[in-house]
Amino acid sequence: MYAQVTRIQVPIDGMPQMRRLIELDYLPAISRRPGFVAGYLLEQVDDPESAILVVQWENHESVENFNRTASLEASVQALAARMPGVRVQREGFVVRVRVEREKAGV
Repeated sequence: MYAQVTRIQVPIDGMPQMRRLIELDYLPAISRRPGFVAGYLLEQVDDPESAILVVQWENHESVENFNRTASLEASVQALAARMPGVRVQREGFVVRVRVEREKAGV
């Protein structure tokens, strides 16, 4: 598994707009790509202008294919372009350990 972590800093009172962009435009666009697993927007509790977007992919190859073939609209740079004053910084990580809660009755 591979994860992309994008740190997002929005202007004052800009998080509702950023949340809508991610929920209605960005995540639906990338969720149709091969290898996409899940996406999470984590809004910081003590800093309402900061968030982290975590996108999980099956593997690093899926991310590379996405980066080669995706349009600008499906990139995190599109978030910054559509909302003046937004700063984004993306990092990639290989997921080495993953634990999930066991489901009852299985």
